[in-house]
Amino acid sequence: MLLGMTTSLSATNKKDSLILNRIFEYQKTHTEYIDSLKDQVYAKIRYHVDKRNSILWLIPSMYVMAKDPRDYIRESYSKVLFKNAHDYDINSQVLSGTIRGNRTAMPTLLDYMTPNIYDIALYDGHMLSPFNKCNRRYYRYSQKLQSDGTTRLDFHPKNYNTQLLNGYAIVETSTGRIIRTILNGEFDMLTFRTEISQGTEGGRSIMPSRCTTAATFRFVGNRITALFDANYHCDKTLPDSITNTSSRELMDQVRPTQLSEADKLIYEAYDIKHRQDSLVQAQDTTPKKQRLLKRIFWDTIGDNLITPISAESEDASFSMSPIINPLYLSYSHDRGVRYKMRFRSRYRFSTYRYLTLNPTFGYTFKDHQFYFTAPLRMTYNPKRNGYAEVVFGNGNRISNSSVMDVINKEHQDTINFDNTDMDKFKDQIFSVTNNIMLFDWFDIETGFIYHRRTAINKDLMRQYDMPTEYRSFAPTIGFKFLPWLNRGPLISIDYERGIKGINKSDLEYERWEVDAQWKKKIPGLRVLNLRAGGGLYTNKKDNLFVDFANFRDENLPEGWDDDWSGNFQLLGSRVYNESDYYIRGNISYESPMMAATWIPYLGKYIEKERFYLSGVLLERSRPYFELGYGFTNRYISVGAFASFKNTHFERIGVEVEFELFRRW
Repeated sequence: MLLGMTTSLSATNKKDSLILNRIFEYQKTHTEYIDSLKDQVYAKIRYHVDKRNSILWLIPSMYVMAKDPRDYIRESYSKVLFKNAHDYDINSQVLSGTIRGNRTAMPTLLDYMTPNIYDIALYDGHMLSPFNKCNRRYYRYSQKLQSDGTTRLDFHPKNYNTQLLNGYAIVETSTGRIIRTILNGEFDMLTFRTEISQGTEGGRSIMPSRCTTAATFRFVGNRITALFDANYHCDKTLPDSITNTSSRELMDQVRPTQLSEADKLIYEAYDIKHRQDSLVQAQDTTPKKQRLLKRIFWDTIGDNLITPISAESEDASFSMSPIINPLYLSYSHDRGVRYKMRFRSRYRFSTYRYLTLNPTFGYTFKDHQFYFTAPLRMTYNPKRNGYAEVVFGNGNRISNSSVMDVINKEHQDTINFDNTDMDKFKDQIFSVTNNIMLFDWFDIETGFIYHRRTAINKDLMRQYDMPTEYRSFAPTIGFKFLPWLNRGPLISIDYERGIKGINKSDLEYERWEVDAQWKKKIPGLRVLNLRAGGGLYTNKKDNLFVDFANFRDENLPEGWDDDWSGNFQLLGSRVYNESDYYIRGNISYESPMMAATWIPYLGKYIEKERFYLSGVLLERSRPYFELGYGFTNRYISVGAFASFKNTHFERIGVEVEFELFRRW
């Protein structure tokens, strides 16, 4: 009997493997037909607000549903160009709906517009597809042969996680072509059920022909349901000149399906409300100036308090992060609470010439200091990465114990400067650079950088006859090598030489740095980050400052996806400016499912995990190491780090970044 059960189980596994291998092979042989595929897509989202409270006013993109109607509709007609199976551009041409200003509510739903069920990630960087060979180890499968020559393939996760799905697919048994699939999942505040019908021929057979998603959003007593329907291969083609045009009349002409009765009722209620508001406004006796101020406050300031501010024309565009923006609020034990805002603008002179201004502003509550950097870049040859850039900012505060060493030497004594900020300076920076790609694997950057460093404690500096201000002017040259193109590390070499006498510059030095970075993407949404480098000062005659470009304290880090992998989280800020040389190395490994996945209840909501190992060798210091573990989910990213000098434990620290509604 046991032998019979074993034989039956083995036969079932072989059948499951057979149909899965056919699915994998079908995707492999048809992917090439997607290149340069064009499509017209009609999408409709209908929203219903089941429950809401005042918290809804503070959620990005949901502000528009915090009052008045409970039912909304939004339609779009877009042109999609598939560069390949993994890369596509969506150009929204016509918009219509009842949401004020045709804003996008629940923007994460748009990710469900073009799912690629054969790719590693179904959507943009998340949700591991059960139909990709690399993800096979995360799922359990079972199949049942149908009477019509198809096979029903059921799947569910081996360990429940927010990056995994359950459901089933109807597969053409003889070829492995997926005809239709149902996907159930939960990600980023949304519980969803998606039904996808695939195309029938060529490259279109591995792309959806229709996609319907029923989603529910729940957060602190708020509940909103949405029905998203996308139709592909629409017949009507619009001129490229039509972009983001709000017009219900034009939408009526291109809409491939009839509106449902529920859709029509939403539009009718919206039209009645719009006419009533117009009548009330016409009868309003409130002074025009007062009405204008009220409208500006509620529609402009109130609307953009928690949502991004943006505008776009044919040649210009700009955007600014919300005034209240938890995404840019972070905390660490050493640096305290930090907050920042971003502004992005662009003006296009021609197809290959455009100007960008992308300043970042920030404030550290522990140091009570405002930071900013404002890079103005003129791109004149994007194909060769050709640009000229001017950057102005106030940089990080820089520490330098050499100032105290000079004072102690002159006074033949050791003076205690604790808690005096004697070694701290404010740093204003102005730089001009030009970059050009000479070959596909080689860039060269030239320019100069000017520093004006001002003592924080000027009175104490004057007391000991020390300058309160230091200036430096330094021409720079940098080389970037990518010898293996996108299959290897990016190597950079930088040289900077300080010259006296230019605009009161009084520091002379030479700085060399070499850096190599490699972000290796591994199937299954895994990433291996590697970084190694070193730097040293030569010809350092009278330079009191050590300020490396690739080894520095960052008061306003970029967060999980950027600086966490290449920085030292627990290294004191003064240490960066004490050594004339450094040799560093950083390694991190990221995966959607590692250790925390196995923890009951908690593991279900972990989106990504990461391990860190970093080390640096400095002058007059033992080797310093950091070992860390971090995870990110829909609410926060957390990293816990332990530091060591040689093999001796030093301390533990935590880094926290808010992730709540990052995709919203």
